[in-house]
Amino acid sequence: MSDNTGEKGFSVDMERQEMKSIVLEHRVFWGTLSIELPDEEGHRVKVGMSVALVGTDPDTKTPGDQAGKSATFDRLMILARWLTTDCQPGIRFDIRRHDNVVFYQPDDLRTKRNNYVVVIRILHSEQFNSPMNEAQLQTLQEIQKKLKDIGSPQERWKEPNTTL
Repeated sequence: MSDNTGEKGFSVDMERQEMKSIVLEHRVFWGTLSIELPDEEGHRVKVGMSVALVGTDPDTKTPGDQAGKSATFDRLMILARWLTTDCQPGIRFDIRRHDNVVFYQPDDLRTKRNNYVVVIRILHSEQFNSPMNEAQLQTLQEIQKKLKDIGSPQERWKEPNTTL
């Protein structure tokens, strides 16, 4: 008798490998930003978090090429949807692509690297302006863990170490 866990494990591994290939092909790194709103008294309250996925044209494309830009955004959206598949109750994700964001690192200016950004906003499912809660924090930590597990560095791209 089979409980199909072998097939499911294979599928999960294939999915994870696909996400790793997106990270490597598009040199995806990530950063976090808090989402703050003023309360009734004008004090800033953290109501959520954003995870920005930053990728670039693959080496096989001409930097800034329209087809490459579209493909890069498509791949970043696949990664964002994969990161948000295990949703906690009471959490809503808002995933947006930003093609008007300049996200350059000093080394990018020398390489003419074009960066494309997809942002995952982690929000309350019902009350947008409620203070950030434990479920949102846990969801952020799960997304960060997934990104680290597939080799995506935080804050800037770092070439993977291939030496043993």
